[in-house]
Amino acid sequence: MSTEPEPGVVTSDDAQYALDLVSAICTEVGPGLPGSPQERERARMIEEGLEAHLGAGSVAVEGFTFAPAAFLRSSPAIALLTLLAALLNISAGRLPGVSAWPACIAALVISFISPLVFLYEFVLGLELTDPLFKKRRSVNVVGSLRKPGTRNVKRLLILSGHHDSAPENTWFRFLGYGFFLLSATWLLGLLTLPAMCLVQLAGLVAGDAGLLEAGTLGWPLLVYPIAPTILFALFLSRGWEDGGTVPGAADNLSACGLLVAMCRFLVENPSCIPDDTEIRFISFGAEEAGYRGSRRYVARHLDELQRLDARLLNFETIAHPEIAILTSETNGTVKNSPEMVHSTVAAAERAGVPHKLRPASLGVAGDAGPFSRAGLKATTLLGMSTKQQVAFYHQVWDTPDVLTLEPLLNVLKLALEWIGNGGEYTG
Repeated sequence: MSTEPEPGVVTSDDAQYALDLVSAICTEVGPGLPGSPQERERARMIEEGLEAHLGAGSVAVEGFTFAPAAFLRSSPAIALLTLLAALLNISAGRLPGVSAWPACIAALVISFISPLVFLYEFVLGLELTDPLFKKRRSVNVVGSLRKPGTRNVKRLLILSGHHDSAPENTWFRFLGYGFFLLSATWLLGLLTLPAMCLVQLAGLVAGDAGLLEAGTLGWPLLVYPIAPTILFALFLSRGWEDGGTVPGAADNLSACGLLVAMCRFLVENPSCIPDDTEIRFISFGAEEAGYRGSRRYVARHLDELQRLDARLLNFETIAHPEIAILTSETNGTVKNSPEMVHSTVAAAERAGVPHKLRPASLGVAGDAGPFSRAGLKATTLLGMSTKQQVAFYHQVWDTPDVLTLEPLLNVLKLALEWIGNGGEYTG
């Protein structure tokens, strides 16, 4: 009985190939913070993996500059600004040399800066404070494949992931599920403090700084933001040396391994590539610094992406057999193309892959976001449960051991069905 794989069908061997590449990168390079030499080495190994199947002439490396600290280091800065605003409000008119009016006005201004930076940098993924920080270099690795004999490309299908890793999230390390409670408490504090600053200022205008009086409701509301703020200041407080401490096997070398595995498969099975179609395999840099790599790629190639009606299927943290197909990106602020979502769901159903539809919640953002924000067709395949998020997400335990073949194979099956149908929804 033959053990040869059926032509045009992905198997566990293809999933194992992806996992082996993840293991090799983790072993030979290790963690790779955005803009670090280690990140560039991770990109180089992915480049070599694509070149082994496509040839050097079909793989490009696109460099770009960005400011990693604007995103990665702004969390403690936001927390400290919030703390400063609260202390100014509390001390106004109570400490020697601290005049009530200047202190309250300063507190009000600072209390609005903190949520504004959070909104622009973290929620919307926009580069508000980036000009203030030191620039670094990163790269996107781009491999291109067409069916032999193809000359005129009329359609572009993109598979993507990112090769950088994240700083360690100390919230998960020490708090576990308490992370969700702390983050909600801190976000509430961000909104409470400006409101209380306004009330405090209104009291001064009325000639009564009543909120400063002990025993009033205002006092605990002024003090409240301080505790979660102090805890929040510990966010991302570990793993800044060299390339960091988080291996990032699931997030997101799992995607990079899948890109190279799918590339190898399609090279060996060119009949699976639709006519007049180009397949691109893109490993983005600096995703963990506010998806700067994908932002730069969209800005550089927007005309081409629009002309070819590009469709992007992004892979993110593929560690759970049930694959979430995201209906939105960038913390739920950007809607994905319904046509793209429907085509992906249809592909999952044809492939027999367990899946669900879900929006991107707060804290879920990635490389499909800049594409959808630009009006392009894009979505993300997310393979991570809440239990897994607490167990290893952005932690030192995100090693190849957390990966299994089933989720990897499920994404390969889904992606192959999606490619075979030209990324279109025909239902």
